[in-house]
This record gives sequence, C-alpha cells and structure tokens, in this order.
Amino acid sequence: MSVLADDKMEGRETGSSGLRNAEAYVVDQLKNSGLEPAGTNGFYQPVKFESRQIVEKDSSLALVRDGKKEVLTLGDDAILSTRVDLAASVAAPLVFVGYGLTIPEMNYDDLAGLDLKGKVAVVMSGSPAEIPAPLASHYQSAGERWKAMQKAGVVGTITLPNPASMDIPWSRISLNRAHPSMSLVGSEFDETRGQKLAVTFNPEKAERLFAGSGHNFAEIADLAKDRKHLPRFPLTVSIDAKTKVEKKTLSRRT
Repeated sequence: MSVLADDKMEGRETGSSGLRNAEAYVVDQLKNSGLEPAGTNGFYQPVKFESRQIVEKDSSLALVRDGKKEVLTLGDDAILSTRVDLAASVAAPLVFVGYGLTIPEMNYDDLAGLDLKGKVAVVMSGSPAEIPAPLASHYQSAGERWKAMQKAGVVGTITLPNPASMDIPWSRISLNRAHPSMSLVGSEFDETRGQKLAVTFNPEKAERLFAGSGHNFAEIADLAKDRKHLPRFPLTVSIDAKTKVEKKTLSRRT
C-alpha cells in the first residue's frame, strides 16, 4: 500500500504514467508470488475509457426569472458535472423534488404527482429517516436515480449538498471541478444515458433557486438536517446552460 499510495504514482489516474508504474509493480508482485495470468492477453487486459473535461471558459449557467437572466459563477455558485454526457445547450424550468428518490420497496416516491416532463429536477441530497441505509444508498446511486427521473420525463438534475452532512467544504469541492471524469466506453455502461444536464449547487447560494416559490432554502435545510420529509413544488426560475466538454478516448491496461 505504501508503494501504490506514493505520490510518485500520481494518484494512479487513468492514462497516467503513474498508473502504468502501479500496474507494473502489481504485476511484478504477482509474478514473484508464482501466479499466472488468467486473461487472454497475459497480465494486461485492454479497457477503453472516455475522458470528459469541462471547458469552463466556453461554458455558462444562468437562472432565468421573469425573462431576465441571472448569471451564475461557475465554481462559486455551481459546478457542471461531466459524469453525465452533457448536452451543449439546455433551457428548462426547475422543479424541487425533495430527496428525488423512488423506492418501490418502501412505497416511497418523491416524483409522484409532479409534472416533470422536460424539466430539470432540483434534488436535496440525503433520504428520510425511515428509509433503511442500504436501500437509501442503492436508490441514490446515479443509475438507479436516473431510471426513475428519466421515466418521469426529467432532462437534467441540480443537486444541493445537505449542509448538515457535507464532509468536504464547498471551497475544496470547487477546486476539483475541472478534473476530468472517466467512464467506460460502450452504451451498455452508460447508466445516465439521456441525461442532458448535471449540476451541483453551492448550498450557501441556494436561496437563489427558491426565491418566489413560497419556500426558502433555510426551511428545506432544517428539515433535511433531521432527515424529515421535504415538500415538493415547482420553482419560479428556469436554468439556461451552455456547455463545452473536451472528450478523449484512453486505453488502460488492467
């Protein structure tokens, strides 16, 4: 572990020389232990990844209220996530959907009764207290959450971190916003296919989303702190997103 975690391994980032050095080290250890490869290409099996990196200077986010744009500052107000295949342009109304969970086993559905077709769902991270942790974790995964969202007609999501359970401060989260994300090449691996927008919103700035809705973020945060049920309602603003993403295909030996 001390070798693989060494700074010389560069975090073993996909496609990096540090990763190749880490792979070679592991292979040497396997050979020294007398193990033989089980794959078709020796110890190394080729795997292709797509790297996605946001080009912030050519991307933008704005809230639209009463026909007027309120420009958001990327990094300070919100972050665009390249964990989904972002569309070049998205303009859609916002709806607050509470925790945004659909859990059939518990007869729980935050999306029920809402008009979400063509909308962007605003989600508070977390889950209500009565949902067992394993179920909550499963249905909060990107793939499971998007299944229900897509079925309801949602085109994108804005996630609000719960201030009461943020392990990492926004300032540190923001520093990593331009870091490339990696996904396996192949439609069968794309759990969020069809999702056009994914944004994480700074909770300190979240009141901008709720203005004029009859609710405020402080009210929502207080309920979420105790894992209570959250109200669900349309917001009075729309999102206008323009994104440019640099994509590369990388080969990794694993």
